[in-house]
Amino acid sequence: MRFSEKYIDHFSNPRGIGEIEAPDLTAEAAHEGGGCFDKVRLTIKTSGDMIVEARFRARACSGTIASCSALVEMVANISLSEAREMTPEALAEYLGGIPDKKRHSVELAIRALKTAIGANLSPESINSNGMT
Repeated sequence: MRFSEKYIDHFSNPRGIGEIEAPDLTAEAAHEGGGCFDKVRLTIKTSGDMIVEARFRARACSGTIASCSALVEMVANISLSEAREMTPEALAEYLGGIPDKKRHSVELAIRALKTAIGANLSPESINSNGMT
């Protein structure tokens, strides 16, 4: 599979880089296997049950940068309940698909989100490859 135009755009022009000053929710996540040493920090501002803004910082490959960029775009102005339901598959679809070798990137972005919002982090909620 080739990289989609949307994937390339999110990697080349990432949205939401940086940190929110005085965030309501914060999480750090790191890829834990297979030669990739990606690390992500996600900060989120909420108003009631709504996410009003999310930003990220990453030391990561193109897949994780594109995934985090797409993630912060996707979660802006959605409820925490909706964010809890997000999946790596939905994020990959939003990016126009991703190659298998970049699957860890969407999983890492979703893990950071779910850690930040205190969602259930069972292996099934993150992926089907056994990565937690």
